[in-house]
Amino acid sequence: MFGLEQAKILSRIEKAKQQHSLLEIYVKKQTGEFEVGYPLISDHRWLVLATLNAQGQFAGFTLFALKRIKRVRNATPYLKIITTYQAYQEEHDQYDPFKLSQKTASIEQWPKNFLPKLFTTLTKERAYISIAGRFDIAPVDQIVAATAHHFTCLPFDPLTYQHGEPVILAYKDISFLQFWDSADLLYQQTNEILNEKI
Repeated sequence: MFGLEQAKILSRIEKAKQQHSLLEIYVKKQTGEFEVGYPLISDHRWLVLATLNAQGQFAGFTLFALKRIKRVRNATPYLKIITTYQAYQEEHDQYDPFKLSQKTASIEQWPKNFLPKLFTTLTKERAYISIAGRFDIAPVDQIVAATAHHFTCLPFDPLTYQHGEPVILAYKDISFLQFWDSADLLYQQTNEILNEKI
């Protein structure tokens, strides 16, 4: 059910999207942690954010279930710092080292029911994703992929570079999902290099 609080959150997201301004996104049951980025797609169920890391670099994309978002903040002192970092990174041509922002235009063109399109695209690319939701089998600091509506990929441990068992997670259970993430691309490249040496 779409409540008044979620309507306020969505309204603030839509305003930031129109103004192309940064947001801090806080997820329920996570204390003190938040993502920073520009909203790209939003509706009554989902938000896709173009995220920045703590150094102000473009770091990939995060999908949030709107019902799991507890707070959205803008124009904070921290965001002013990130904006300053971002300007520095852009000035020194270090803002988007992985050229991830090139995917922004295609994401913005996805249909209203965009989740199947996202999973189909990630599956074709055999992409690593970070995912969180209503399950207890994902250890901390692992990149975990899900099987959801025919989307299949394997969990991946960045410490051992070994694959684990698949996680099965329905759309309705997803809290957030990071994809085309700079850290994940590094893990993927490292995994390929290590496998070549075996």
